Amino acid sequence: MISAQVIASSSISLDLELKIIRHFLLHPNVKEVRDAFIETEMAERTQSWNRYLAGKPDRDELDDLLAPSILRSQEKWLKENLHHLKEFSENRLNQMEIILRYTSFEGFLLKIIGNILWEYPDRRKKQIHERLKKKSDSKYNRYKKRLSSHPDSERIAWTIATVEAVDKLHFHEWKTEEATVDAIYLSDYIREVFELEFPQTDLWHKLEKLRRIRNHIIHTSMQFIVSNDAVKDAVVCLGNFPTLLVKAAAEPYPKACTEGPPEDGDDGTPGYELAQLYF
Repeated sequence: MISAQVIASSSISLDLELKIIRHFLLHPNVKEVRDAFIETEMAERTQSWNRYLAGKPDRDELDDLLAPSILRSQEKWLKENLHHLKEFSENRLNQMEIILRYTSFEGFLLKIIGNILWEYPDRRKKQIHERLKKKSDSKYNRYKKRLSSHPDSERIAWTIATVEAVDKLHFHEWKTEEATVDAIYLSDYIREVFELEFPQTDLWHKLEKLRRIRNHIIHTSMQFIVSNDAVKDAVVCLGNFPTLLVKAAAEPYPKACTEGPPEDGDDGTPGYELAQLYF
């Protein structure tokens, strides 16, 4: 069973940790220390090179290393672009925060979905799972074969494959996408399978935007600029949605979710994962 209190506590702890990081990295006095650090680093690199070159290494060694002129160019570039470098280091912090918050959010989201599907097998009958089979069939067959000696092999294999297929769903139709008949979004899945609705009209769109930002940073370009507004959306949406989902699911699915504290030793790990561990 997964607890809303555990999710909320984890979110609060992450908020505090990130605020501490931001306070000490972006504090005015720290910026002065950062400038001095960069100057010291460049001076040490230059001195290291000069010591190495004073030893008169042979030509082959020099060919395998940066020439002194390249080092001087790098030093000049850093000094001329120091302002840009400092600004982009703050963007790196935004990138890191998006990735950390999304990782926490995704972990809780999959635990919630996995818990409900495991504890309430009747949810399998929902028609949307037939539409998901293209995404889950190959993994289902592989897991079922691997767990063939387990008494619950079929149930475990189906649940794992379905959760992994759901994990790949987009949250909502994106503004640049054309709607297709066979498209499945997580907003559809939660509404149709769990019969849960959320009144926040722009929630799914913001979650989809954050998913795309996170994926772009990881898979496409580390140069992607993350706005402060995106970070604010991450704080609100990624931090609060798992708690909202558990609170909404606690009444219809009490064996899977609870608003109260967890039982001793229960960290919310879905039953299908525990069944494998103790078999």
